[in-house]
Amino acid sequence: MMPSLPPVYRVRQKTSSDLLRNVPGALTQAVAGSGVLGSIQAGSTVVVAVGSRGIPNYPTVVQHLTRILQGAGAEVKILPAMGSHGGGTGPGQVHLLEGLGITPGSVGAPIVDTMEVEEIGRTRSGIPVLADKTLLQADGILLANRVKDHTDFYGTIQSGLSKMIAVGFGRTRGAAVMHRYAVMHGYDTAILEMAGLCVERLPILAGIAMIDGPAGGTAHLEVVPPNAFEATEARLLEVARANALRLPLDAIDALIVDEIGKDISGTGMDTKTIGRLGTRFVRDPEKPKIVRIFVRDLTDATHGNAIGIGLADFTTRRLVEKIDMAATRLNSVTAMTPEKGHIPLTYETDREALQAMMDTVGPGDPETIRLVWIRGTNRLDELLASPAAVGGMDRSKMEIVEGPLPVAFDPDGDLIPLW
Repeated sequence: MMPSLPPVYRVRQKTSSDLLRNVPGALTQAVAGSGVLGSIQAGSTVVVAVGSRGIPNYPTVVQHLTRILQGAGAEVKILPAMGSHGGGTGPGQVHLLEGLGITPGSVGAPIVDTMEVEEIGRTRSGIPVLADKTLLQADGILLANRVKDHTDFYGTIQSGLSKMIAVGFGRTRGAAVMHRYAVMHGYDTAILEMAGLCVERLPILAGIAMIDGPAGGTAHLEVVPPNAFEATEARLLEVARANALRLPLDAIDALIVDEIGKDISGTGMDTKTIGRLGTRFVRDPEKPKIVRIFVRDLTDATHGNAIGIGLADFTTRRLVEKIDMAATRLNSVTAMTPEKGHIPLTYETDREALQAMMDTVGPGDPETIRLVWIRGTNRLDELLASPAAVGGMDRSKMEIVEGPLPVAFDPDGDLIPLW
């Protein structure tokens, strides 16, 4: 018999970040002020490199950037710069971008569906650097990415422009090289050296750096010249951290996650949000400490890539049946983290998985258990929390919207959503 589940409150975290109201206008102004267009000649080929994340306003930014470049006379191509994602194939990566709303029709430019690469040199640490042949044939290259904490390492720069270059420009083979050498030299060294060599030898014009708002939207956007990638990303990383929402308490007994996926985080769910990096090479964060994690499902946009499921303790049969094992294996092995592809204890229903979770958190009861329920680690503006969990939160940073609400199941034994 499962211990009684506590009721939950719908809790909203308070945010203060201002968002850009006119993202296309902000991009137009930033590009014009950067001087990038002055280096583009009529008929030149310009490649815009994009990634695999569900970044707010990403299709809008890519579409508008394409139009700006075409207005300057350039022929634009879109390059999926995402390493081994999309099953590590050109068509797979094009399909992944479709799920994010980036298609030839939506952005007005063809998307590269080949994966041919060449070595362009070696860094001072001896790391071979590969680049897609489309980049080698281009007259100019721009890239657009979000700056934020990375899920696999710590450093002065993490997810952003330099990391996209180091992992994405060499496609699947280049991503594997970067991760292998990062184990030897550290991520900071591998990324900065590889990105630096690309800046020296490829016609990179600029990067579009974006920062998310705490509850979605775009809080900041700027055009960064290639010689300023490292310094600018270090500065923007601090801004991104100030904007990011975290779980509003440091000790949680049971965390329910509705969905994980590549569109949410490179590791399915943000590792630093849940306090589990899941790698042999980097220590876990000191907080939060979560005793048990139950993941209920995969997003549609992840196309079966379930990397990160190994960070959970329990899951459902419906999630496991959606896994593309080949894509998950490739991504997990390429990232040097096979642990993140391990499948946790699997149950037929939410009720059974929750039974196992409640049985293994310790001697808690409905009055004392700190239970938190989230949609995904990218949606922390609103969450569900038990009375004991709410009692551990800083009430000046959150508000109770509704509750207490009973946690209930449908006739099939699955949770009835309370969102």
